[in-house]
Amino acid sequence: MASRIARLWQPGAPQTRSLLPDFWMAVVRSSTVGRARLPANCVKFEVDPRMSKHDVREYLEKVYQAPVRSVRTEVQMGEILWNSKTDYQYKKAMWKEEDKKYAYVFMEKNYKFVFPMELTFSESEEVREIEKHKEQMEKIGENSKFVNSDRGTVGRLLS
Repeated sequence: MASRIARLWQPGAPQTRSLLPDFWMAVVRSSTVGRARLPANCVKFEVDPRMSKHDVREYLEKVYQAPVRSVRTEVQMGEILWNSKTDYQYKKAMWKEEDKKYAYVFMEKNYKFVFPMELTFSESEEVREIEKHKEQMEKIGENSKFVNSDRGTVGRLLS
């Protein structure tokens, strides 16, 4: 699963080993109603296209100590952009998006997955910083009324 080269070991130094996986996984929010609804013990991930079912299971069990029961994968074809009807007929695609791979991970029966809470933008630190910068820009803008006030009508369109 991890093919990265370990750090060079020097005599007398402790051997430090860390798991640096070559793959990535992202939790995908699934529908709560309708046909696409998943059971409470199932989690949908978008995974690296190179990952197999075994890699997904090992990743979750070793990194997050998750109680994985089974894994199912799905490859969703990327959208194809055709230039005209004849291009579609003769299969001459102008552009194709990359395929996406999804893994449906079923945990133990008594496990219930709760989607992580999202940050509300009004409470986040970044939004406060942006608001502070906007206030500073407004203060700077107040001075623009007085810049070049002695020039009269030079540089203005005739009205």
